Amino acid sequence: MVRNKLIWTSIAALLLLLAGWGMRWFSANFEQRTREVVEGMSPAAKRNPLLAAERFLNRIHVVTESVSGRDRLLNPPAEPGLLLVYRLGVSLPAEREQALLAWVRQGGHLLITPQDAWDEEAETSGNSLLDTLGVQLVLRDSGQDQSDEPDAESSADGSDKPAPLRFEMPGVDEPIAVAFSERRVLFDSLGHADWKVETNEGGHLLQYALGQGRITVISDLQPFSNPSIGEHDHALLLALLVGDQQHAWLLYSSAMPALPILLWRRAPGLVISLLALGVLLVWSLTLRSGPVRSVGRPVRRNLMEHLAAVGGYLWRTDQAAGAFLHSQAALEQAWRRRHPVLGAMEQAARCQWIARHVGLPTQQVEQALYGEYQGEQGFIQVTAIQQRLAAQLRIQKEQTSNGEKDSG
Repeated sequence: MVRNKLIWTSIAALLLLLAGWGMRWFSANFEQRTREVVEGMSPAAKRNPLLAAERFLNRIHVVTESVSGRDRLLNPPAEPGLLLVYRLGVSLPAEREQALLAWVRQGGHLLITPQDAWDEEAETSGNSLLDTLGVQLVLRDSGQDQSDEPDAESSADGSDKPAPLRFEMPGVDEPIAVAFSERRVLFDSLGHADWKVETNEGGHLLQYALGQGRITVISDLQPFSNPSIGEHDHALLLALLVGDQQHAWLLYSSAMPALPILLWRRAPGLVISLLALGVLLVWSLTLRSGPVRSVGRPVRRNLMEHLAAVGGYLWRTDQAAGAFLHSQAALEQAWRRRHPVLGAMEQAARCQWIARHVGLPTQQVEQALYGEYQGEQGFIQVTAIQQRLAAQLRIQKEQTSNGEKDSG
């Protein structure tokens, strides 16, 4: 008993020593580190290029909502705020455009960027609101030399990103830097803009006062996109444009949604009803109506009818003569196999012998076995005689089989 206790104590002490040595080795060879793994852009950020701007505005206590579609353009919000439209798109209906302008006059701020360049031939920008303001978007070659721009500075890292443009803004003591697209410039053709941000190449921001509100046209909204809002003073510019507004709506897509999506948004009950109706329709197609039809056995055609049909077919395909000769040879061979005595007889004697056993005139038997082809009508008549000869062979075979069974 004491010996067993000593053994178990030794084993426990050895395990403790091994565990202590293992912990010391692990701590000497490994250390805890924190590592950040970039998993890429989330699905929500891929769908909404203004998601980072939305979260930034919410952090500075501006109630912000990202929306898609044209609902906010067709039906402006009830309260004033900032309505940012990522790409303005085509013109609104006249009454909807007037409703949007009325919302701006009541204190709203509309921030838009043109989608299409100014068309010199048609003399339009593709949107009646921009034409009314006199805003023209021009796309220029990005490879042009920009050294003559006094407010532009070169990109420090030499990357393809546009160099930031420094300009002064009301309410800010120092100039702010914003990297606008170098390809997209604006022109105020009517000269009605109250405030501009422009270079020698053209403008990047035009602002128009309308009643108690404002309309700001910016050359591009790339500075407010997810990858760029954290660069330079892009977030500061967005906050300054919001100003004292308490609400903001970021319309990241003004395109009309697909018809299925639009139906689901407007009438989800109708969509669910149609889907249920479709399922019921498919299910109903699997059901039968009325009693089960019985599959009858095919009716066997009479041999005479079959021969007549075959004869008609062969006649139409010009093969009647060959079939006639073939049936004669097959029938003669069948009688010879059944009655070997016929093999030693002449043709006339053979016909007489068969006629006596069948009960037919000798002339008909000879015509059926050795006669020449005499046309369709004669073919049908001879076929009837051949059928009778074949039937007699079948009867004789049955009689022989029955006799063998009786004798057994």
